[in-house]
Amino acid sequence: MSNSKYKGLQCHDDRLPTTQEVGIQRCLAFAGIHDVEFATWINEAFDVDTSTPSVVSLEGAEGTWYTSGGLLYGVGGGAAQWYKVRYRTATSVGFVASFTKTGDRGAFLFNCDSAYDGYMIWWTSTAVGVSQLDLGVETVLVSLPMAETGAAAVTVAVWPRRYSSIDTIDDASVMLWFDDKHLLTHTMEYDEDHGGALLGFAVYGSDTITFNGLVVPQLHQLIEWASVDPGEAVSAGYGRVAGHDKIRAQARYDGSVKVWREAGTDSDWTVPSDRPVTVSESLQIYPPTHLRLVGALHEIENFRTSEATQGHIFAVESDPNALSESETSARASRRHKQVYEDAHAYTFNMAPNPVLEPEDIITYGSTNWRVSVISYRVARENDIVYVLRSILQTRECLNA
Repeated sequence: MSNSKYKGLQCHDDRLPTTQEVGIQRCLAFAGIHDVEFATWINEAFDVDTSTPSVVSLEGAEGTWYTSGGLLYGVGGGAAQWYKVRYRTATSVGFVASFTKTGDRGAFLFNCDSAYDGYMIWWTSTAVGVSQLDLGVETVLVSLPMAETGAAAVTVAVWPRRYSSIDTIDDASVMLWFDDKHLLTHTMEYDEDHGGALLGFAVYGSDTITFNGLVVPQLHQLIEWASVDPGEAVSAGYGRVAGHDKIRAQARYDGSVKVWREAGTDSDWTVPSDRPVTVSESLQIYPPTHLRLVGALHEIENFRTSEATQGHIFAVESDPNALSESETSARASRRHKQVYEDAHAYTFNMAPNPVLEPEDIITYGSTNWRVSVISYRVARENDIVYVLRSILQTRECLNA
């Protein structure tokens, strides 16, 4: 009697995991809204530093990494190992990243820390696989024979798959596509204490590889499904996708919809000094310097040390939908920032800017302000001429 043994079995479909961005887009389509603009968490064309060849927005380079013509080049140091570089923006587990590459032996790093403890998904001219990195030692978790070489549009997804408790990820799936062709899915035991939350790239041996256009959606958190059932309001499906996350979806002047989190601080318009008719300021002298957010399982303290001289002013808020410790911390930081922004407000009475919208950021007197509300009125000047005025209620825009 013979025995047959099988290994490396994969059962999958070729559908990309659904991010919050994709889910919102699908729900809005049911309402007839197809022109949607999303903010991007990472959108890096690897700009060139003309003063010195350096890696913009990346650090910790091993081997040689430089930018030229908007591309990121990696050149290995010659030994039989991976030479790595990491991106500075932290990204939690549960995302889809896309970029283009040339070269045969390269890798994409995720959940890494400053010492490159973490994980990577890699490809060579003969195989693709997933490895764990620990103190410079690579442990191959899976390796599948695959002949994929040269240039390709790469998509990587990392998806939490199983929870033994409400805020602990036990398993995660790692997926790889080249030019929309599914190459690999590997589900592994996940240790959130191993590594960090940084992304990165790697090149092997003495190879040269190029990367371009790393994109991670701002709403990159993955969801199981998104739907609007027959007879159901679109808002119901949208609500399931957005959950209790602080996501804004606003119709714009041109009929499109913009969806984003209030994370950006780049100014959309600088107000000419002679444009406002009147400007009034509202200042809360003692906003809370210490905010405690009570989540479902964790409590997080958030402080603003720059105002510590005004004394200890305390506030408490509750968010039962903040489950994990990292999520509670992020929400506490965002909420405390909003409290401080609301404490300093400006109201502008001036000629309208027709393309300005709520939550846009304006600059006035070298300070940035978030637009909260725009209203309009007809004013009579000199008892003769009627003019249209806009009333802008704004709050201070903080960088951190």
